[in-house]
Amino acid sequence: MKRLGSTLLLLAGLGSIAHADEDVRPKSGTEDMVLTLGTVRSVAQDYLVAPEGGELTGQMKFLMSDPSLGGQKLKFTDLGLFEIAGRYTLAKWIEVGGSLDFLPKQPSFTDENPLQSASGLVRVAIDGHHALTFSGSGGHLLDHTGAWTRESVAFEYKKPIEREFLAFDMQAGLDEVTLGAPHSRGAYLTEASVAFTVLAHDPHNIFAAWLGVAYALPVTSSGLDPTTAMPLDPQPRLDFHAGTGVAVDKSWDLYADLAVVDRGDLANPATRLPILDGGFDQMQVMFGVTHHFYEPAERGPLQAE
Repeated sequence: MKRLGSTLLLLAGLGSIAHADEDVRPKSGTEDMVLTLGTVRSVAQDYLVAPEGGELTGQMKFLMSDPSLGGQKLKFTDLGLFEIAGRYTLAKWIEVGGSLDFLPKQPSFTDENPLQSASGLVRVAIDGHHALTFSGSGGHLLDHTGAWTRESVAFEYKKPIEREFLAFDMQAGLDEVTLGAPHSRGAYLTEASVAFTVLAHDPHNIFAAWLGVAYALPVTSSGLDPTTAMPLDPQPRLDFHAGTGVAVDKSWDLYADLAVVDRGDLANPATRLPILDGGFDQMQVMFGVTHHFYEPAERGPLQAE
């Protein structure tokens, strides 16, 4: 529970800094993986930390899976998560952000909390090609009293292949998930992750697309899952991620995203996590819109200021 308290303090601190402009990152759908590509515009214009100002995003995520929650199959419109997220640039190379995830639609055979999770991060660009991201998040356990928390650190390297068209992004990091509940010993899991993504954009920095994979290897785990009283049995994971977006004008972006999320075996509860977003094998389809609270300066691909 000490980890839970430290994460909540981190989220509160980030929220007080970021105000209404929190992080807005089209994600792989699993916050424990390192496929956090930045905004659509960061792909279109090839930067790591955005220009001064902020952004606010609304995203709808549809979750599909084989029989899982309540032993039932999730179809396209059975379960939807709505995320409000944002980003704010504090200084030339530093941005902060956060998000809130809500559950506006769920099947009749589940009764999950409408406010699912919250997250926050700090991102520091080392130079025009390298960045460090420190993040924390927390939310409710599936069908059980208690909470999960997550802390992670990731290193990113972004390399232009063809400056007016193509870039390569590599991220590697460590991630820890803690499960806690009243009258429970709790459990934790640590993973090492690496992600490789190809980022494409047009010469006019309007259209963006991304295609990538992420791999996670369990490093250590301990304790009992509070929802099953079973020891954790984490497995190596392989995720797929693809999406596209367009900068409609200087203030608005639209994007669509697809993620195939790997997490254990549906037939073996010990290999899964009691987390709705990314805790079991699932496919995610996301649609989002971003509003920029500044007029972006014209920037060439990976141009250091």
